[in-house]
Amino acid sequence: MVGATAATVVVVAGIVIGALALVGRWDLTTNVTISLHYTGDDGRAYSCVYDYRTPNRLPMPPAIAEEMNARDWSQTGQRMYEWAKNHPAASWTTQDEFPADDPRSTRADATWGAAMEKFVRFPPWQVETDHGSEYALWSNARPGSNCEDGLR
Repeated sequence: MVGATAATVVVVAGIVIGALALVGRWDLTTNVTISLHYTGDDGRAYSCVYDYRTPNRLPMPPAIAEEMNARDWSQTGQRMYEWAKNHPAASWTTQDEFPADDPRSTRADATWGAAMEKFVRFPPWQVETDHGSEYALWSNARPGSNCEDGLR
């Protein structure tokens, strides 16, 4: 009897967690997808795909989404890489404070993040809400993206 109760609890927990994950995804809309790539000094190809999402209550204006999706990003990754090599992050955080050249260091991630802020810029927009003007934009790299790795 205890085994059946435990199995029921596990199934119910799985359903609840799955439902929460779906509800969280329903609140965000992917508006823009940007694919970047470059060839590193080591001759290897690096690539990454980023999805930019907004909450449904603070939507991105369609004209901005269209502009960003239509932009030619084909050379941007290489320009970002060249810039990042010459502008390594001055500060970064790691749990164990690895030196910058250690493969476990997050310096490459911080450097690539700075390049993203410099080269991937959205036109400004605000959405009027009950609380005044608001803005929200989330980005995430898709699984398999490895643009930071060329800077390690």
